[in-house]
Amino acid sequence: MSTAQQFKDLGNQAFKENKFEEAAKFYSQAIELNPNDHILYSNRSGAYASLSKYEDALTDAEKCISLNPNFAKGYQRKGLALHYLGDFEKAIDAYQQGLAKDPTNALLQDGLKAAQTELQGTKNNPFASALKNPNIIKLLGILQKDPRTSAFASDPTFMQLIGLMIAQPQMASQFMQTDPRIQAALSVIMENPEAQQIFFSEFAGKVKKPDGEKKDHPQQHSQKMEEEHTHAQHEQEHQQHQHTHSEQSSQKQHHQPPPKQQPQLEEWEIQKNLGNDEYKNKNFEKALQYYDAALQLNKDEALLYNNKAAVFIEQKKYDEALEAIEEGLKVLEVHSSFQKKAKLLARKAKVYSLQNKFNEAIQFYEKSLVEDHVQSVKDELRKLQKLQKDLEAQNYINPELGEEANTKGGEAFKSGKFPEAIQFYNDAIKRNPKEPKYYCNRATAYMKLMEFPNAVSDLEKCLSLDPKYVKAYVKKANCHFVMKEFHKAKTVYENGLELDPNNVEMQQGLEKVRFSILQGSGSEEEQQQRAKRAMQDPEIQQILREPEVINLLNDMKEHPQDGLKAIKQNPSLAAKIEKLIEAGVLKTG
Repeated sequence: MSTAQQFKDLGNQAFKENKFEEAAKFYSQAIELNPNDHILYSNRSGAYASLSKYEDALTDAEKCISLNPNFAKGYQRKGLALHYLGDFEKAIDAYQQGLAKDPTNALLQDGLKAAQTELQGTKNNPFASALKNPNIIKLLGILQKDPRTSAFASDPTFMQLIGLMIAQPQMASQFMQTDPRIQAALSVIMENPEAQQIFFSEFAGKVKKPDGEKKDHPQQHSQKMEEEHTHAQHEQEHQQHQHTHSEQSSQKQHHQPPPKQQPQLEEWEIQKNLGNDEYKNKNFEKALQYYDAALQLNKDEALLYNNKAAVFIEQKKYDEALEAIEEGLKVLEVHSSFQKKAKLLARKAKVYSLQNKFNEAIQFYEKSLVEDHVQSVKDELRKLQKLQKDLEAQNYINPELGEEANTKGGEAFKSGKFPEAIQFYNDAIKRNPKEPKYYCNRATAYMKLMEFPNAVSDLEKCLSLDPKYVKAYVKKANCHFVMKEFHKAKTVYENGLELDPNNVEMQQGLEKVRFSILQGSGSEEEQQQRAKRAMQDPEIQQILREPEVINLLNDMKEHPQDGLKAIKQNPSLAAKIEKLIEAGVLKTG
């Protein structure tokens, strides 16, 4: 079985186990060995799609199709990636092309139907069409830049509300009263002339009036919208103008509607606000008393239970917090609100995280995000997932089992099963990540598979753990030599010989490198490729950027003897020129 096939099989197994990052890596290794296998690109596209890397999935799908235009699954991969990128029309086209190759393919049929449904839903969705408006996109960009709204301006639910307000302006007042994000957004809009112009130009003239009532002038309508958002300020201004400009006010009365009165809070809201004040002052028992009083007046407000849970969390009464949250969720079974449910579920996740029940916490953070996409919840979920991953890695450490895995890796290596050996060495490293020989052993297996960059990476890790690991110097220098990075190989051999001056293998390797540098090893094309790779080396790039090197190279073109004299007089400059020659960037003779 070929090496590429082995990596493909490992990728397929990882994919079945939902280890998509690992699967993509194996498919990439297989592609390096067999870049013309269309199935490998199809498989990696599937792995990328499972990781939500849809741009990468699309690139691989298109590569798959270019290699084999008759492979129907390639079109299914392309359609899926385009679907999740939101380009439903192109997704439909991809699925239809695939069905032309395989008319009975169920995956293509299902994908086509789903994309058509999404496209039709977009066309029938008033706020979706509004959000395609360049003016609205520009407005959202302003909100995303302002620190008061940047935290939620990219949230899909918020964007939908903005779109819906543009499509159905009569609902604006309701949104302002129920969603504080809309209130914050309108504050930003009213203070930004460009945003205000866009908002009112899209909004004006769209509100339907009752029969017999005249339409508002656009200017008058703009004043109404601003009035709803800042009615308290306008009331004060109106009172001041009554004393000083009563005549002007009466003349312009038809342009300025009367200010609305401040809405009166209900008694339960007053109790809730008192509880919030006590909570902020860390008077938790008093806060609970006020929240309970509010619940006596309004037992259907689910967020009051959420507030109680917050108090219990501060008191480290986690069981009581969970009970309060469950009561709130029961209320929402009757009085449904996805935003309130999301808050309660996020609070429940917080409790579980404080109890170190990370699986449960992650589960409820994910459930909360299903109800409402809130950035702070996403951030908490990511932190918790990283913490859990780190803890799992820490708990997995077991040096004894690591040595067992290393032994198995050695047995697989001796049998020529190098990918299998790498898997055992991977496990050994996870079991004991501070053991340098495991990295060296894995590097040796990578070298057998011609994976020299991976081998070099492992050997560098080995030497960072044990700078006196002589065998790692030998292997690392060999890797650089095979990759025709002679300047690096020479440096590694020299460093290794400082530790072990009598090491015959390194002595012979150093001589071989020096000979290759002098002879310009390889054909003209190979030498050009070596120089090209060397130019990507940060060390070589830094040397070529130094003024003294630039000046010398320019002088050498017209006055070679003067250049040679400068090199002899400047040991530091001479070392840099020697490095460029070793790398193949400069040629002698």
